[in-house]
Amino acid sequence: MSIKITVLKNEIDERVGSFKNEKGEDVKFTTRKQKAKLETAGFAYPFDVRLEDGQSGYPEGEYELDVESMLQVNKGVASLSKFTVLRMLPKAAPRVAAQG
Repeated sequence: MSIKITVLKNEIDERVGSFKNEKGEDVKFTTRKQKAKLETAGFAYPFDVRLEDGQSGYPEGEYELDVESMLQVNKGVASLSKFTVLRMLPKAAPRVAAQG
């Protein structure tokens, strides 16, 4: 099964904040996202591509969600990383006009 992701904007939306954890300590965080759309089973959905701190953004274009690279297994439980990994889709070869 292939999940197509189209990155719509090069810009990265970065937000910085903090919260208090259960010990009352301040914890700082940064979220970094790019706007995209996810297409699967004939439907398209808005999708945020989450980036790790310092990771370069993806150029606008069409990609495939690299689920295998995002898979994490811990004590026999499989989950996906919260950070998105994309693989560039191969470009279609240009069509040659029919001669007639």
